[in-house]
Amino acid sequence: MSIKTASIISSVVTALLVLVSVIIFGFGGIVLLNGFMNADVAVNTGFACLGITLILCPILAWVLAKTIISKFHWNNILAVFVSVFVSTLLGTGLSFTSMFIMIIVAEASLRS
Repeated sequence: MSIKTASIISSVVTALLVLVSVIIFGFGGIVLLNGFMNADVAVNTGFACLGITLILCPILAWVLAKTIISKFHWNNILAVFVSVFVSTLLGTGLSFTSMFIMIIVAEASLRS
């Protein structure tokens, strides 16, 4: 397997796993904002954060797999697993953080 193939595989798998995380935490944020009157600004801000997460994590997986293989001379399969794990973990953390950003923005808009 070449470096480019390993990078593509890690990027696609990460995109699918982060998409699941984004969907779960996106719905979780909507459920948390159910009682707020003007929650549209908070939901839009949260979905913007989720979109950025969904774009950045596969790019990180691509670069990380390429770097691990070329610079550290790891096995391709091990590099794919490590890059998918790290990028998915980061994506899940950012998705969880975006849910709190939704709550903070909704609370700030309620107080103003």
